[in-house]
Amino acid sequence: MNNEQISAFSKVEARYIVMPYHTNPNGMLFGGILVGWIDMAAAMVAEKHSGLNVATVCIEKVNFSTPVFISEHVLIRAELVETGRSSMKVNVQVFSENVKKRTVSSATNVVVTLVALNENMKTTDVPKLKMK
Repeated sequence: MNNEQISAFSKVEARYIVMPYHTNPNGMLFGGILVGWIDMAAAMVAEKHSGLNVATVCIEKVNFSTPVFISEHVLIRAELVETGRSSMKVNVQVFSENVKKRTVSSATNVVVTLVALNENMKTTDVPKLKMK
């Protein structure tokens, strides 16, 4: 395992289109669906950085600043911002895009903390984050 990993490699960008089965009766994206997408993006970042299996420890306060509706696009940008011995903090920015109106809105910004796991499901060391 590398002792350091450059920050440029420790990023993920994901896109989703909001389908009817992702929404409540008002046509708005369920918060739980969005949190699941956030968690997946953060896990991918942590896996890319560490090269190991990871588990989510904490998803910090989630505030939904704008609703996301059926047919809108969700853009998720996740980036590693800090490492500990076995932990990794990932900042996740979420935007909704209305392609018909050509508008982009910030939906939420969340910090997710994950830990790296060895083959025995015990926490293990991760490479330090090298900012570039």
